[in-house]
Amino acid sequence: MSLNIHLIAMSLIDNIRRRFATVGSDPEFKENEPLDFGEGVIKRIRLSSQFRGGKQYEEHIGNNRTYMNVYLADPIIRTLVDLPCLYAVKDNFDIVTDNDALRDNIEEMFRDINIEHILYGWLRNARIFGTGYLEYTGDNLVLRSSQNMYVQRNDHGQIKYYYQDIGEDRENVRFEEEEIIELKNNTFDDYAYGLSDIHPILYLVDLKDYAERDIGAALNKYASSRFDISCGLPDMPYGPDKINEVVEAFNTLEPGEDIIHGNDIVIKELQGTQRAFEYGKYTDDILDKIHMALKVPKTMWTDPDKARPIFEPYVRYLQTMIESAMNAQLMPQLENGEAKFKFRQINIDDAFTKAKTDMIYLSEGVLSPGEVREERGLDAEGVTELDMETSEDIKASPIKREQSDKNANISGGKDTDKKEESSRAQNRGNKPSANATGDRA
Repeated sequence: MSLNIHLIAMSLIDNIRRRFATVGSDPEFKENEPLDFGEGVIKRIRLSSQFRGGKQYEEHIGNNRTYMNVYLADPIIRTLVDLPCLYAVKDNFDIVTDNDALRDNIEEMFRDINIEHILYGWLRNARIFGTGYLEYTGDNLVLRSSQNMYVQRNDHGQIKYYYQDIGEDRENVRFEEEEIIELKNNTFDDYAYGLSDIHPILYLVDLKDYAERDIGAALNKYASSRFDISCGLPDMPYGPDKINEVVEAFNTLEPGEDIIHGNDIVIKELQGTQRAFEYGKYTDDILDKIHMALKVPKTMWTDPDKARPIFEPYVRYLQTMIESAMNAQLMPQLENGEAKFKFRQINIDDAFTKAKTDMIYLSEGVLSPGEVREERGLDAEGVTELDMETSEDIKASPIKREQSDKNANISGGKDTDKKEESSRAQNRGNKPSANATGDRA
């Protein structure tokens, strides 16, 4: 009954709030005192703002259409963008508050709207376009396009409204500040938007595509990978157009046909394996730079421990970015605004190893499906969650007794393996943290 009353109240509040999400006209806006936002930003904003065709909003940084095309077309870039986002949201979160009823209400709402997928898409958009946007409707969070969402601020930097450009101004939608939950990636100066992670690697993507498509195709067609070709002189390097001419010329050659060229083109004959090795070194170097720029070292797939010093802090940075945005913009609007959103400890070793082990145990008959589910804090029949296992349960199962003995070595000593602590954190299921402050041990 109390939940129904709460939903009805939220619906009424939502109807009042939604009057400000208007089409074709600006919402009401109350300007605060300049000291709240700083008078020093006035000149910079006026100089950088570009108002076109009477549309009042600040232009994006970079070209969002280009970023989207690279993400959609390049499987390597897509994987490197997606992976940190998946790791950031995969280990669940806690609603930090002393009020159990408040925690339950917020968690129920988040479960109903599938918050993990929403946060993943929100973070992914922020990495691709620089800024991610969620619309808060009162009982739901809706992912909004980053490509046509703009911000209009006053001279002091205060947000007047968010502006979704549909086409004609009478069709464009203005959202009041509280309706949009904004996630800025790599905030820069006092710009209204974050910075895209794809923008700095655009030239590397072009080099990789050119090497894979044009140079490789030309050389392989002519001489089955027998030549290494250099174009231009030290004081007169070839530009892209001139290089394309050389590539086109090689594409028209037949195997064994003589090559006629000037002294600014050098062709060195190599053994097939040697040339392939040199060509591979070139493409590998480009890929290494792309991996490092997107904070996912190549060793993530071969030796995760070596990738951890770069990957894990970056994932934690993304988590703090989400936590800050949620706690500053969304959580004050939920219930009485006393709860905080906090991610749980990152577990890198994690689900991949655990899933493979479970599959082996299941195939070999070491564990039953019910026992695997119980280890995850789920009901053996797949219906409801179970309470923590009792000592009688552990005694009854040799496997659980062995696991219990292993878990008796609580990490915390100087030379203790910290992976045990991460493994235990992974198996907490969806139960809220008992630490009301949210501080990490």
